[in-house]
Amino acid sequence: MDQSPAPLLTFVNPQFHAGRNLSVRRGSRWHGVAQARLQLPPGVPEITVPLTTQLRHFNTLTAADLADEHDPSCRTPEGLLAVLQQIYPGFQADETVTLVHFQMD
Repeated sequence: MDQSPAPLLTFVNPQFHAGRNLSVRRGSRWHGVAQARLQLPPGVPEITVPLTTQLRHFNTLTAADLADEHDPSCRTPEGLLAVLQQIYPGFQADETVTLVHFQMD
């Protein structure tokens, strides 16, 4: 049985809220990943959470799809696009992204 730790999901701006959170990632690397360790602010113990993922084309996302985005600046397609273009140089609006949903208590 594989005993390797869950992969680490890192964040540029780890602002989480109670309940369902969303992080949008470039490409399909995170699609189908069942759980992840979350990078939390310094001094906060790491936690492992179950994930639900979905593949989408970025240009099909709406503000309603992004309502649970952990980073408030990414809750609109325009805001998310600006952030993704900073994180992933060359990111284009027609690319595939993975919506990564997780729960915070």
